[in-house]
Amino acid sequence: MFSPIHRLLPLLLSIIPALIHAQNSTSSSYSCIDPSLPHSTVFKGQETTICLYAGPGGDWNSDISYKRFPVNLVADEFSSYKIPGSFKDIVQSNPFGSEATHIFTSSQSSLSFLRRYYDTTTQHLYPYLTAIIDVRDGVVTGIAWDDACIFCQRSRCAANTYNFDGSAATTEQISQPADGCYFTRDECVALHAGGTDDCDLKLYVVWTGTDAQGK
Repeated sequence: MFSPIHRLLPLLLSIIPALIHAQNSTSSSYSCIDPSLPHSTVFKGQETTICLYAGPGGDWNSDISYKRFPVNLVADEFSSYKIPGSFKDIVQSNPFGSEATHIFTSSQSSLSFLRRYYDTTTQHLYPYLTAIIDVRDGVVTGIAWDDACIFCQRSRCAANTYNFDGSAATTEQISQPADGCYFTRDECVALHAGGTDDCDLKLYVVWTGTDAQGK
């Protein structure tokens, strides 16, 4: 059995860095499997591929241009990875030409709901994400977002979860936290100019369920 999830875990454990390589694609398939790994299912203590996708706001059910950031993480270890330079490359450059940039995470054939990274209308950025990977006998059966508002005061917490057609998703609809902490763009510009990466995308990953051996 994978270790239980604690909501304060992201605040207590240090970041495990990983090297990320973006892949541009216009495919409608958002699955995430690394064929070079020895197992396609999840084994405790072995690497499993997690992908973070970034693209325009709106309907993701049609072919769109997006960036895909895959990484291999050890199952049942609290891990995190960041997308180096994502504030500059995504927010300041706006490669998707969209009023908003949405992100989601996937593993095997399971997808999370969308979350907004940057909104040009409100000038808000939501860089912090915690994904809960639910596994049953080695198969990823779901990915839920944890409460991202543990990273800030409630006054800086706002609704930030969307369906793949671009419509807003509520906690009542999806039975999981739907809010996130934000920085303003001006704050991020100042932080970036000061040499910090606080506004780059960061994904924390925790696990629940059983691996391919029932552990």
